[in-house]
Amino acid sequence: MVRPPGPDRPLYIRIAMSLKARILAGTYPPGSRLPPEEELATDFGASRSTIRQAIADLRGKGYLTSRRGSGTYVNTEPPIEPLSPRSGPVYTGFLDDLDDEAHHVHELHRSRRTIIADEALAARLHIPAGSPAVRFRGTRVRDGKVYGVATDILPADVGDRIDAQVLQRCATVVDALAAVGHRVQESLQRVEPTSLDPATARLCGASPGEPALSITGVAYRKDGTPIDAYTLVVISGYGIGLHLVRASDQVTDAEHSRAVGLHLQP
Repeated sequence: MVRPPGPDRPLYIRIAMSLKARILAGTYPPGSRLPPEEELATDFGASRSTIRQAIADLRGKGYLTSRRGSGTYVNTEPPIEPLSPRSGPVYTGFLDDLDDEAHHVHELHRSRRTIIADEALAARLHIPAGSPAVRFRGTRVRDGKVYGVATDILPADVGDRIDAQVLQRCATVVDALAAVGHRVQESLQRVEPTSLDPATARLCGASPGEPALSITGVAYRKDGTPIDAYTLVVISGYGIGLHLVRASDQVTDAEHSRAVGLHLQP
């Protein structure tokens, strides 16, 4: 899983990531005003100058705008579109560990198909409805154990660069994207309970109707362009670990962190 911003990162970065999570979860929707600096300073247990650094960081990345005499507001069109409808918690972090994960997984039964984007897909990828897209699908295996099915849908101009040779030498489509010059910089995903449909169950060697987790999201390049609308269906019995660290300058060592295991039971 993604590594949250821990105590090795400056406090203002951790606060910025927490504020960004609230924006992406819809707690602070586009156009809304952020709480005053004093309130945020109390909330995060930080100084106002640290809060200003965090706000400046998000302002520089296009999430916030400040109006003299009025306050700080969420941009009406932030770089990453917030989850809609309003989500539960959004955990933000870094992609280091997802890059490392590619060294431990591979995909079986891979398929590649050109599809036509409907309105929903077109909105996710910022492409015109009716335009072509490339869908990759494969059964995910980690340490010899099948744990789910990954589906990645890319704009045609990106997907067409991932030919059979590129795909053969890359463990995942995200890895293949990096190989053709489209490294994923950021992603926003939703985790929801689901059940296995017949096609997914067959690929996983499971039974239709079994409980599962559906991880759906959009991955973005550094310039904020969406390049991958993806779904990962995780089957029953596969554990996912989250390492959570409080955004506080009092967090200085491992005893203040918590490891949380999400394990789907049959």
